[in-house]
Amino acid sequence: MNEIAVDYGRKRTGFAICLVGIVMPLPPLTETTWDSIAGRLKHIQNENGTGRVILGLPLTAEGKPTELSDEVEKLSGYLEKRGFIVELVAETGSTAETEGGPHVTRRRDGKKDSLAAMIILKRYLGIP
Repeated sequence: MNEIAVDYGRKRTGFAICLVGIVMPLPPLTETTWDSIAGRLKHIQNENGTGRVILGLPLTAEGKPTELSDEVEKLSGYLEKRGFIVELVAETGSTAETEGGPHVTRRRDGKKDSLAAMIILKRYLGIP
């Protein structure tokens, strides 16, 4: 079973996958709709096998909901109705952790979002 992480954003959404114990970023969506997210997840599962979807839940550093938290919880329900097994995981600080990495650019092309999804998935799996 291959877990897929999603770092949801209204404009860009990042994806990452764990294959045979290796967590890798996947190409992001740069035009995000819930249908496009479900379609990308189905495509990833068709290519790599089914697995749980780890959806980053935006919370404050104190663990309180943010403006986007309710939207992400609704997205989780939307994906579950389409047959995905979804687990919400706090994503606090994942984007900040991508800062200064060797693959991060200043462009808004979604690569940072996929790196954040990779961090979310590593946290979920307990991989340093």
